[in-house]
This record gives sequence, structure tokens and C-alpha cells, in this order.
Amino acid sequence: MAPQNSDRSSAVNPVAIGIVLGLPAGVAVGVFGFDNLALGLLVGAAAGLTIGVVVDTLLRRRADR
Repeated sequence: MAPQNSDRSSAVNPVAIGIVLGLPAGVAVGVFGFDNLALGLLVGAAAGLTIGVVVDTLLRRRADR
């Protein structure tokens, strides 16, 4: 196995956190807003993924300074 890249000192994964927080929020929006659980999961996963990628990018830029 190749050695892991240990450049990042923190073990926080913003993309995973965004998805994990986006899914329950999407379920709530889907059930109460659209009356469709699957649509809510899709919206929540997409929003969580987007927010997680943005936060990860911002953290990487800050760490590079």
C-alpha cells in the first residue's frame, strides 16, 4: 500500500460532514415541503455535498497561506 498523504493535520472531512448534515435536513424539507422523501434526500445530499466542497476548498486555501 502507498503511504497516506499526511499534509493535513486535522481529521475533519467537511464533505462528509456536509452530506451527513444535509441528508436529515433534506428529509425534513422533502417530507414537509414536497411530500416526497426521495426528492428531499436528493436535495439534501446535493446541498450537503456542495456546502462541504466549498468549506473544504476554503480550509485548504487557508492552510496553504
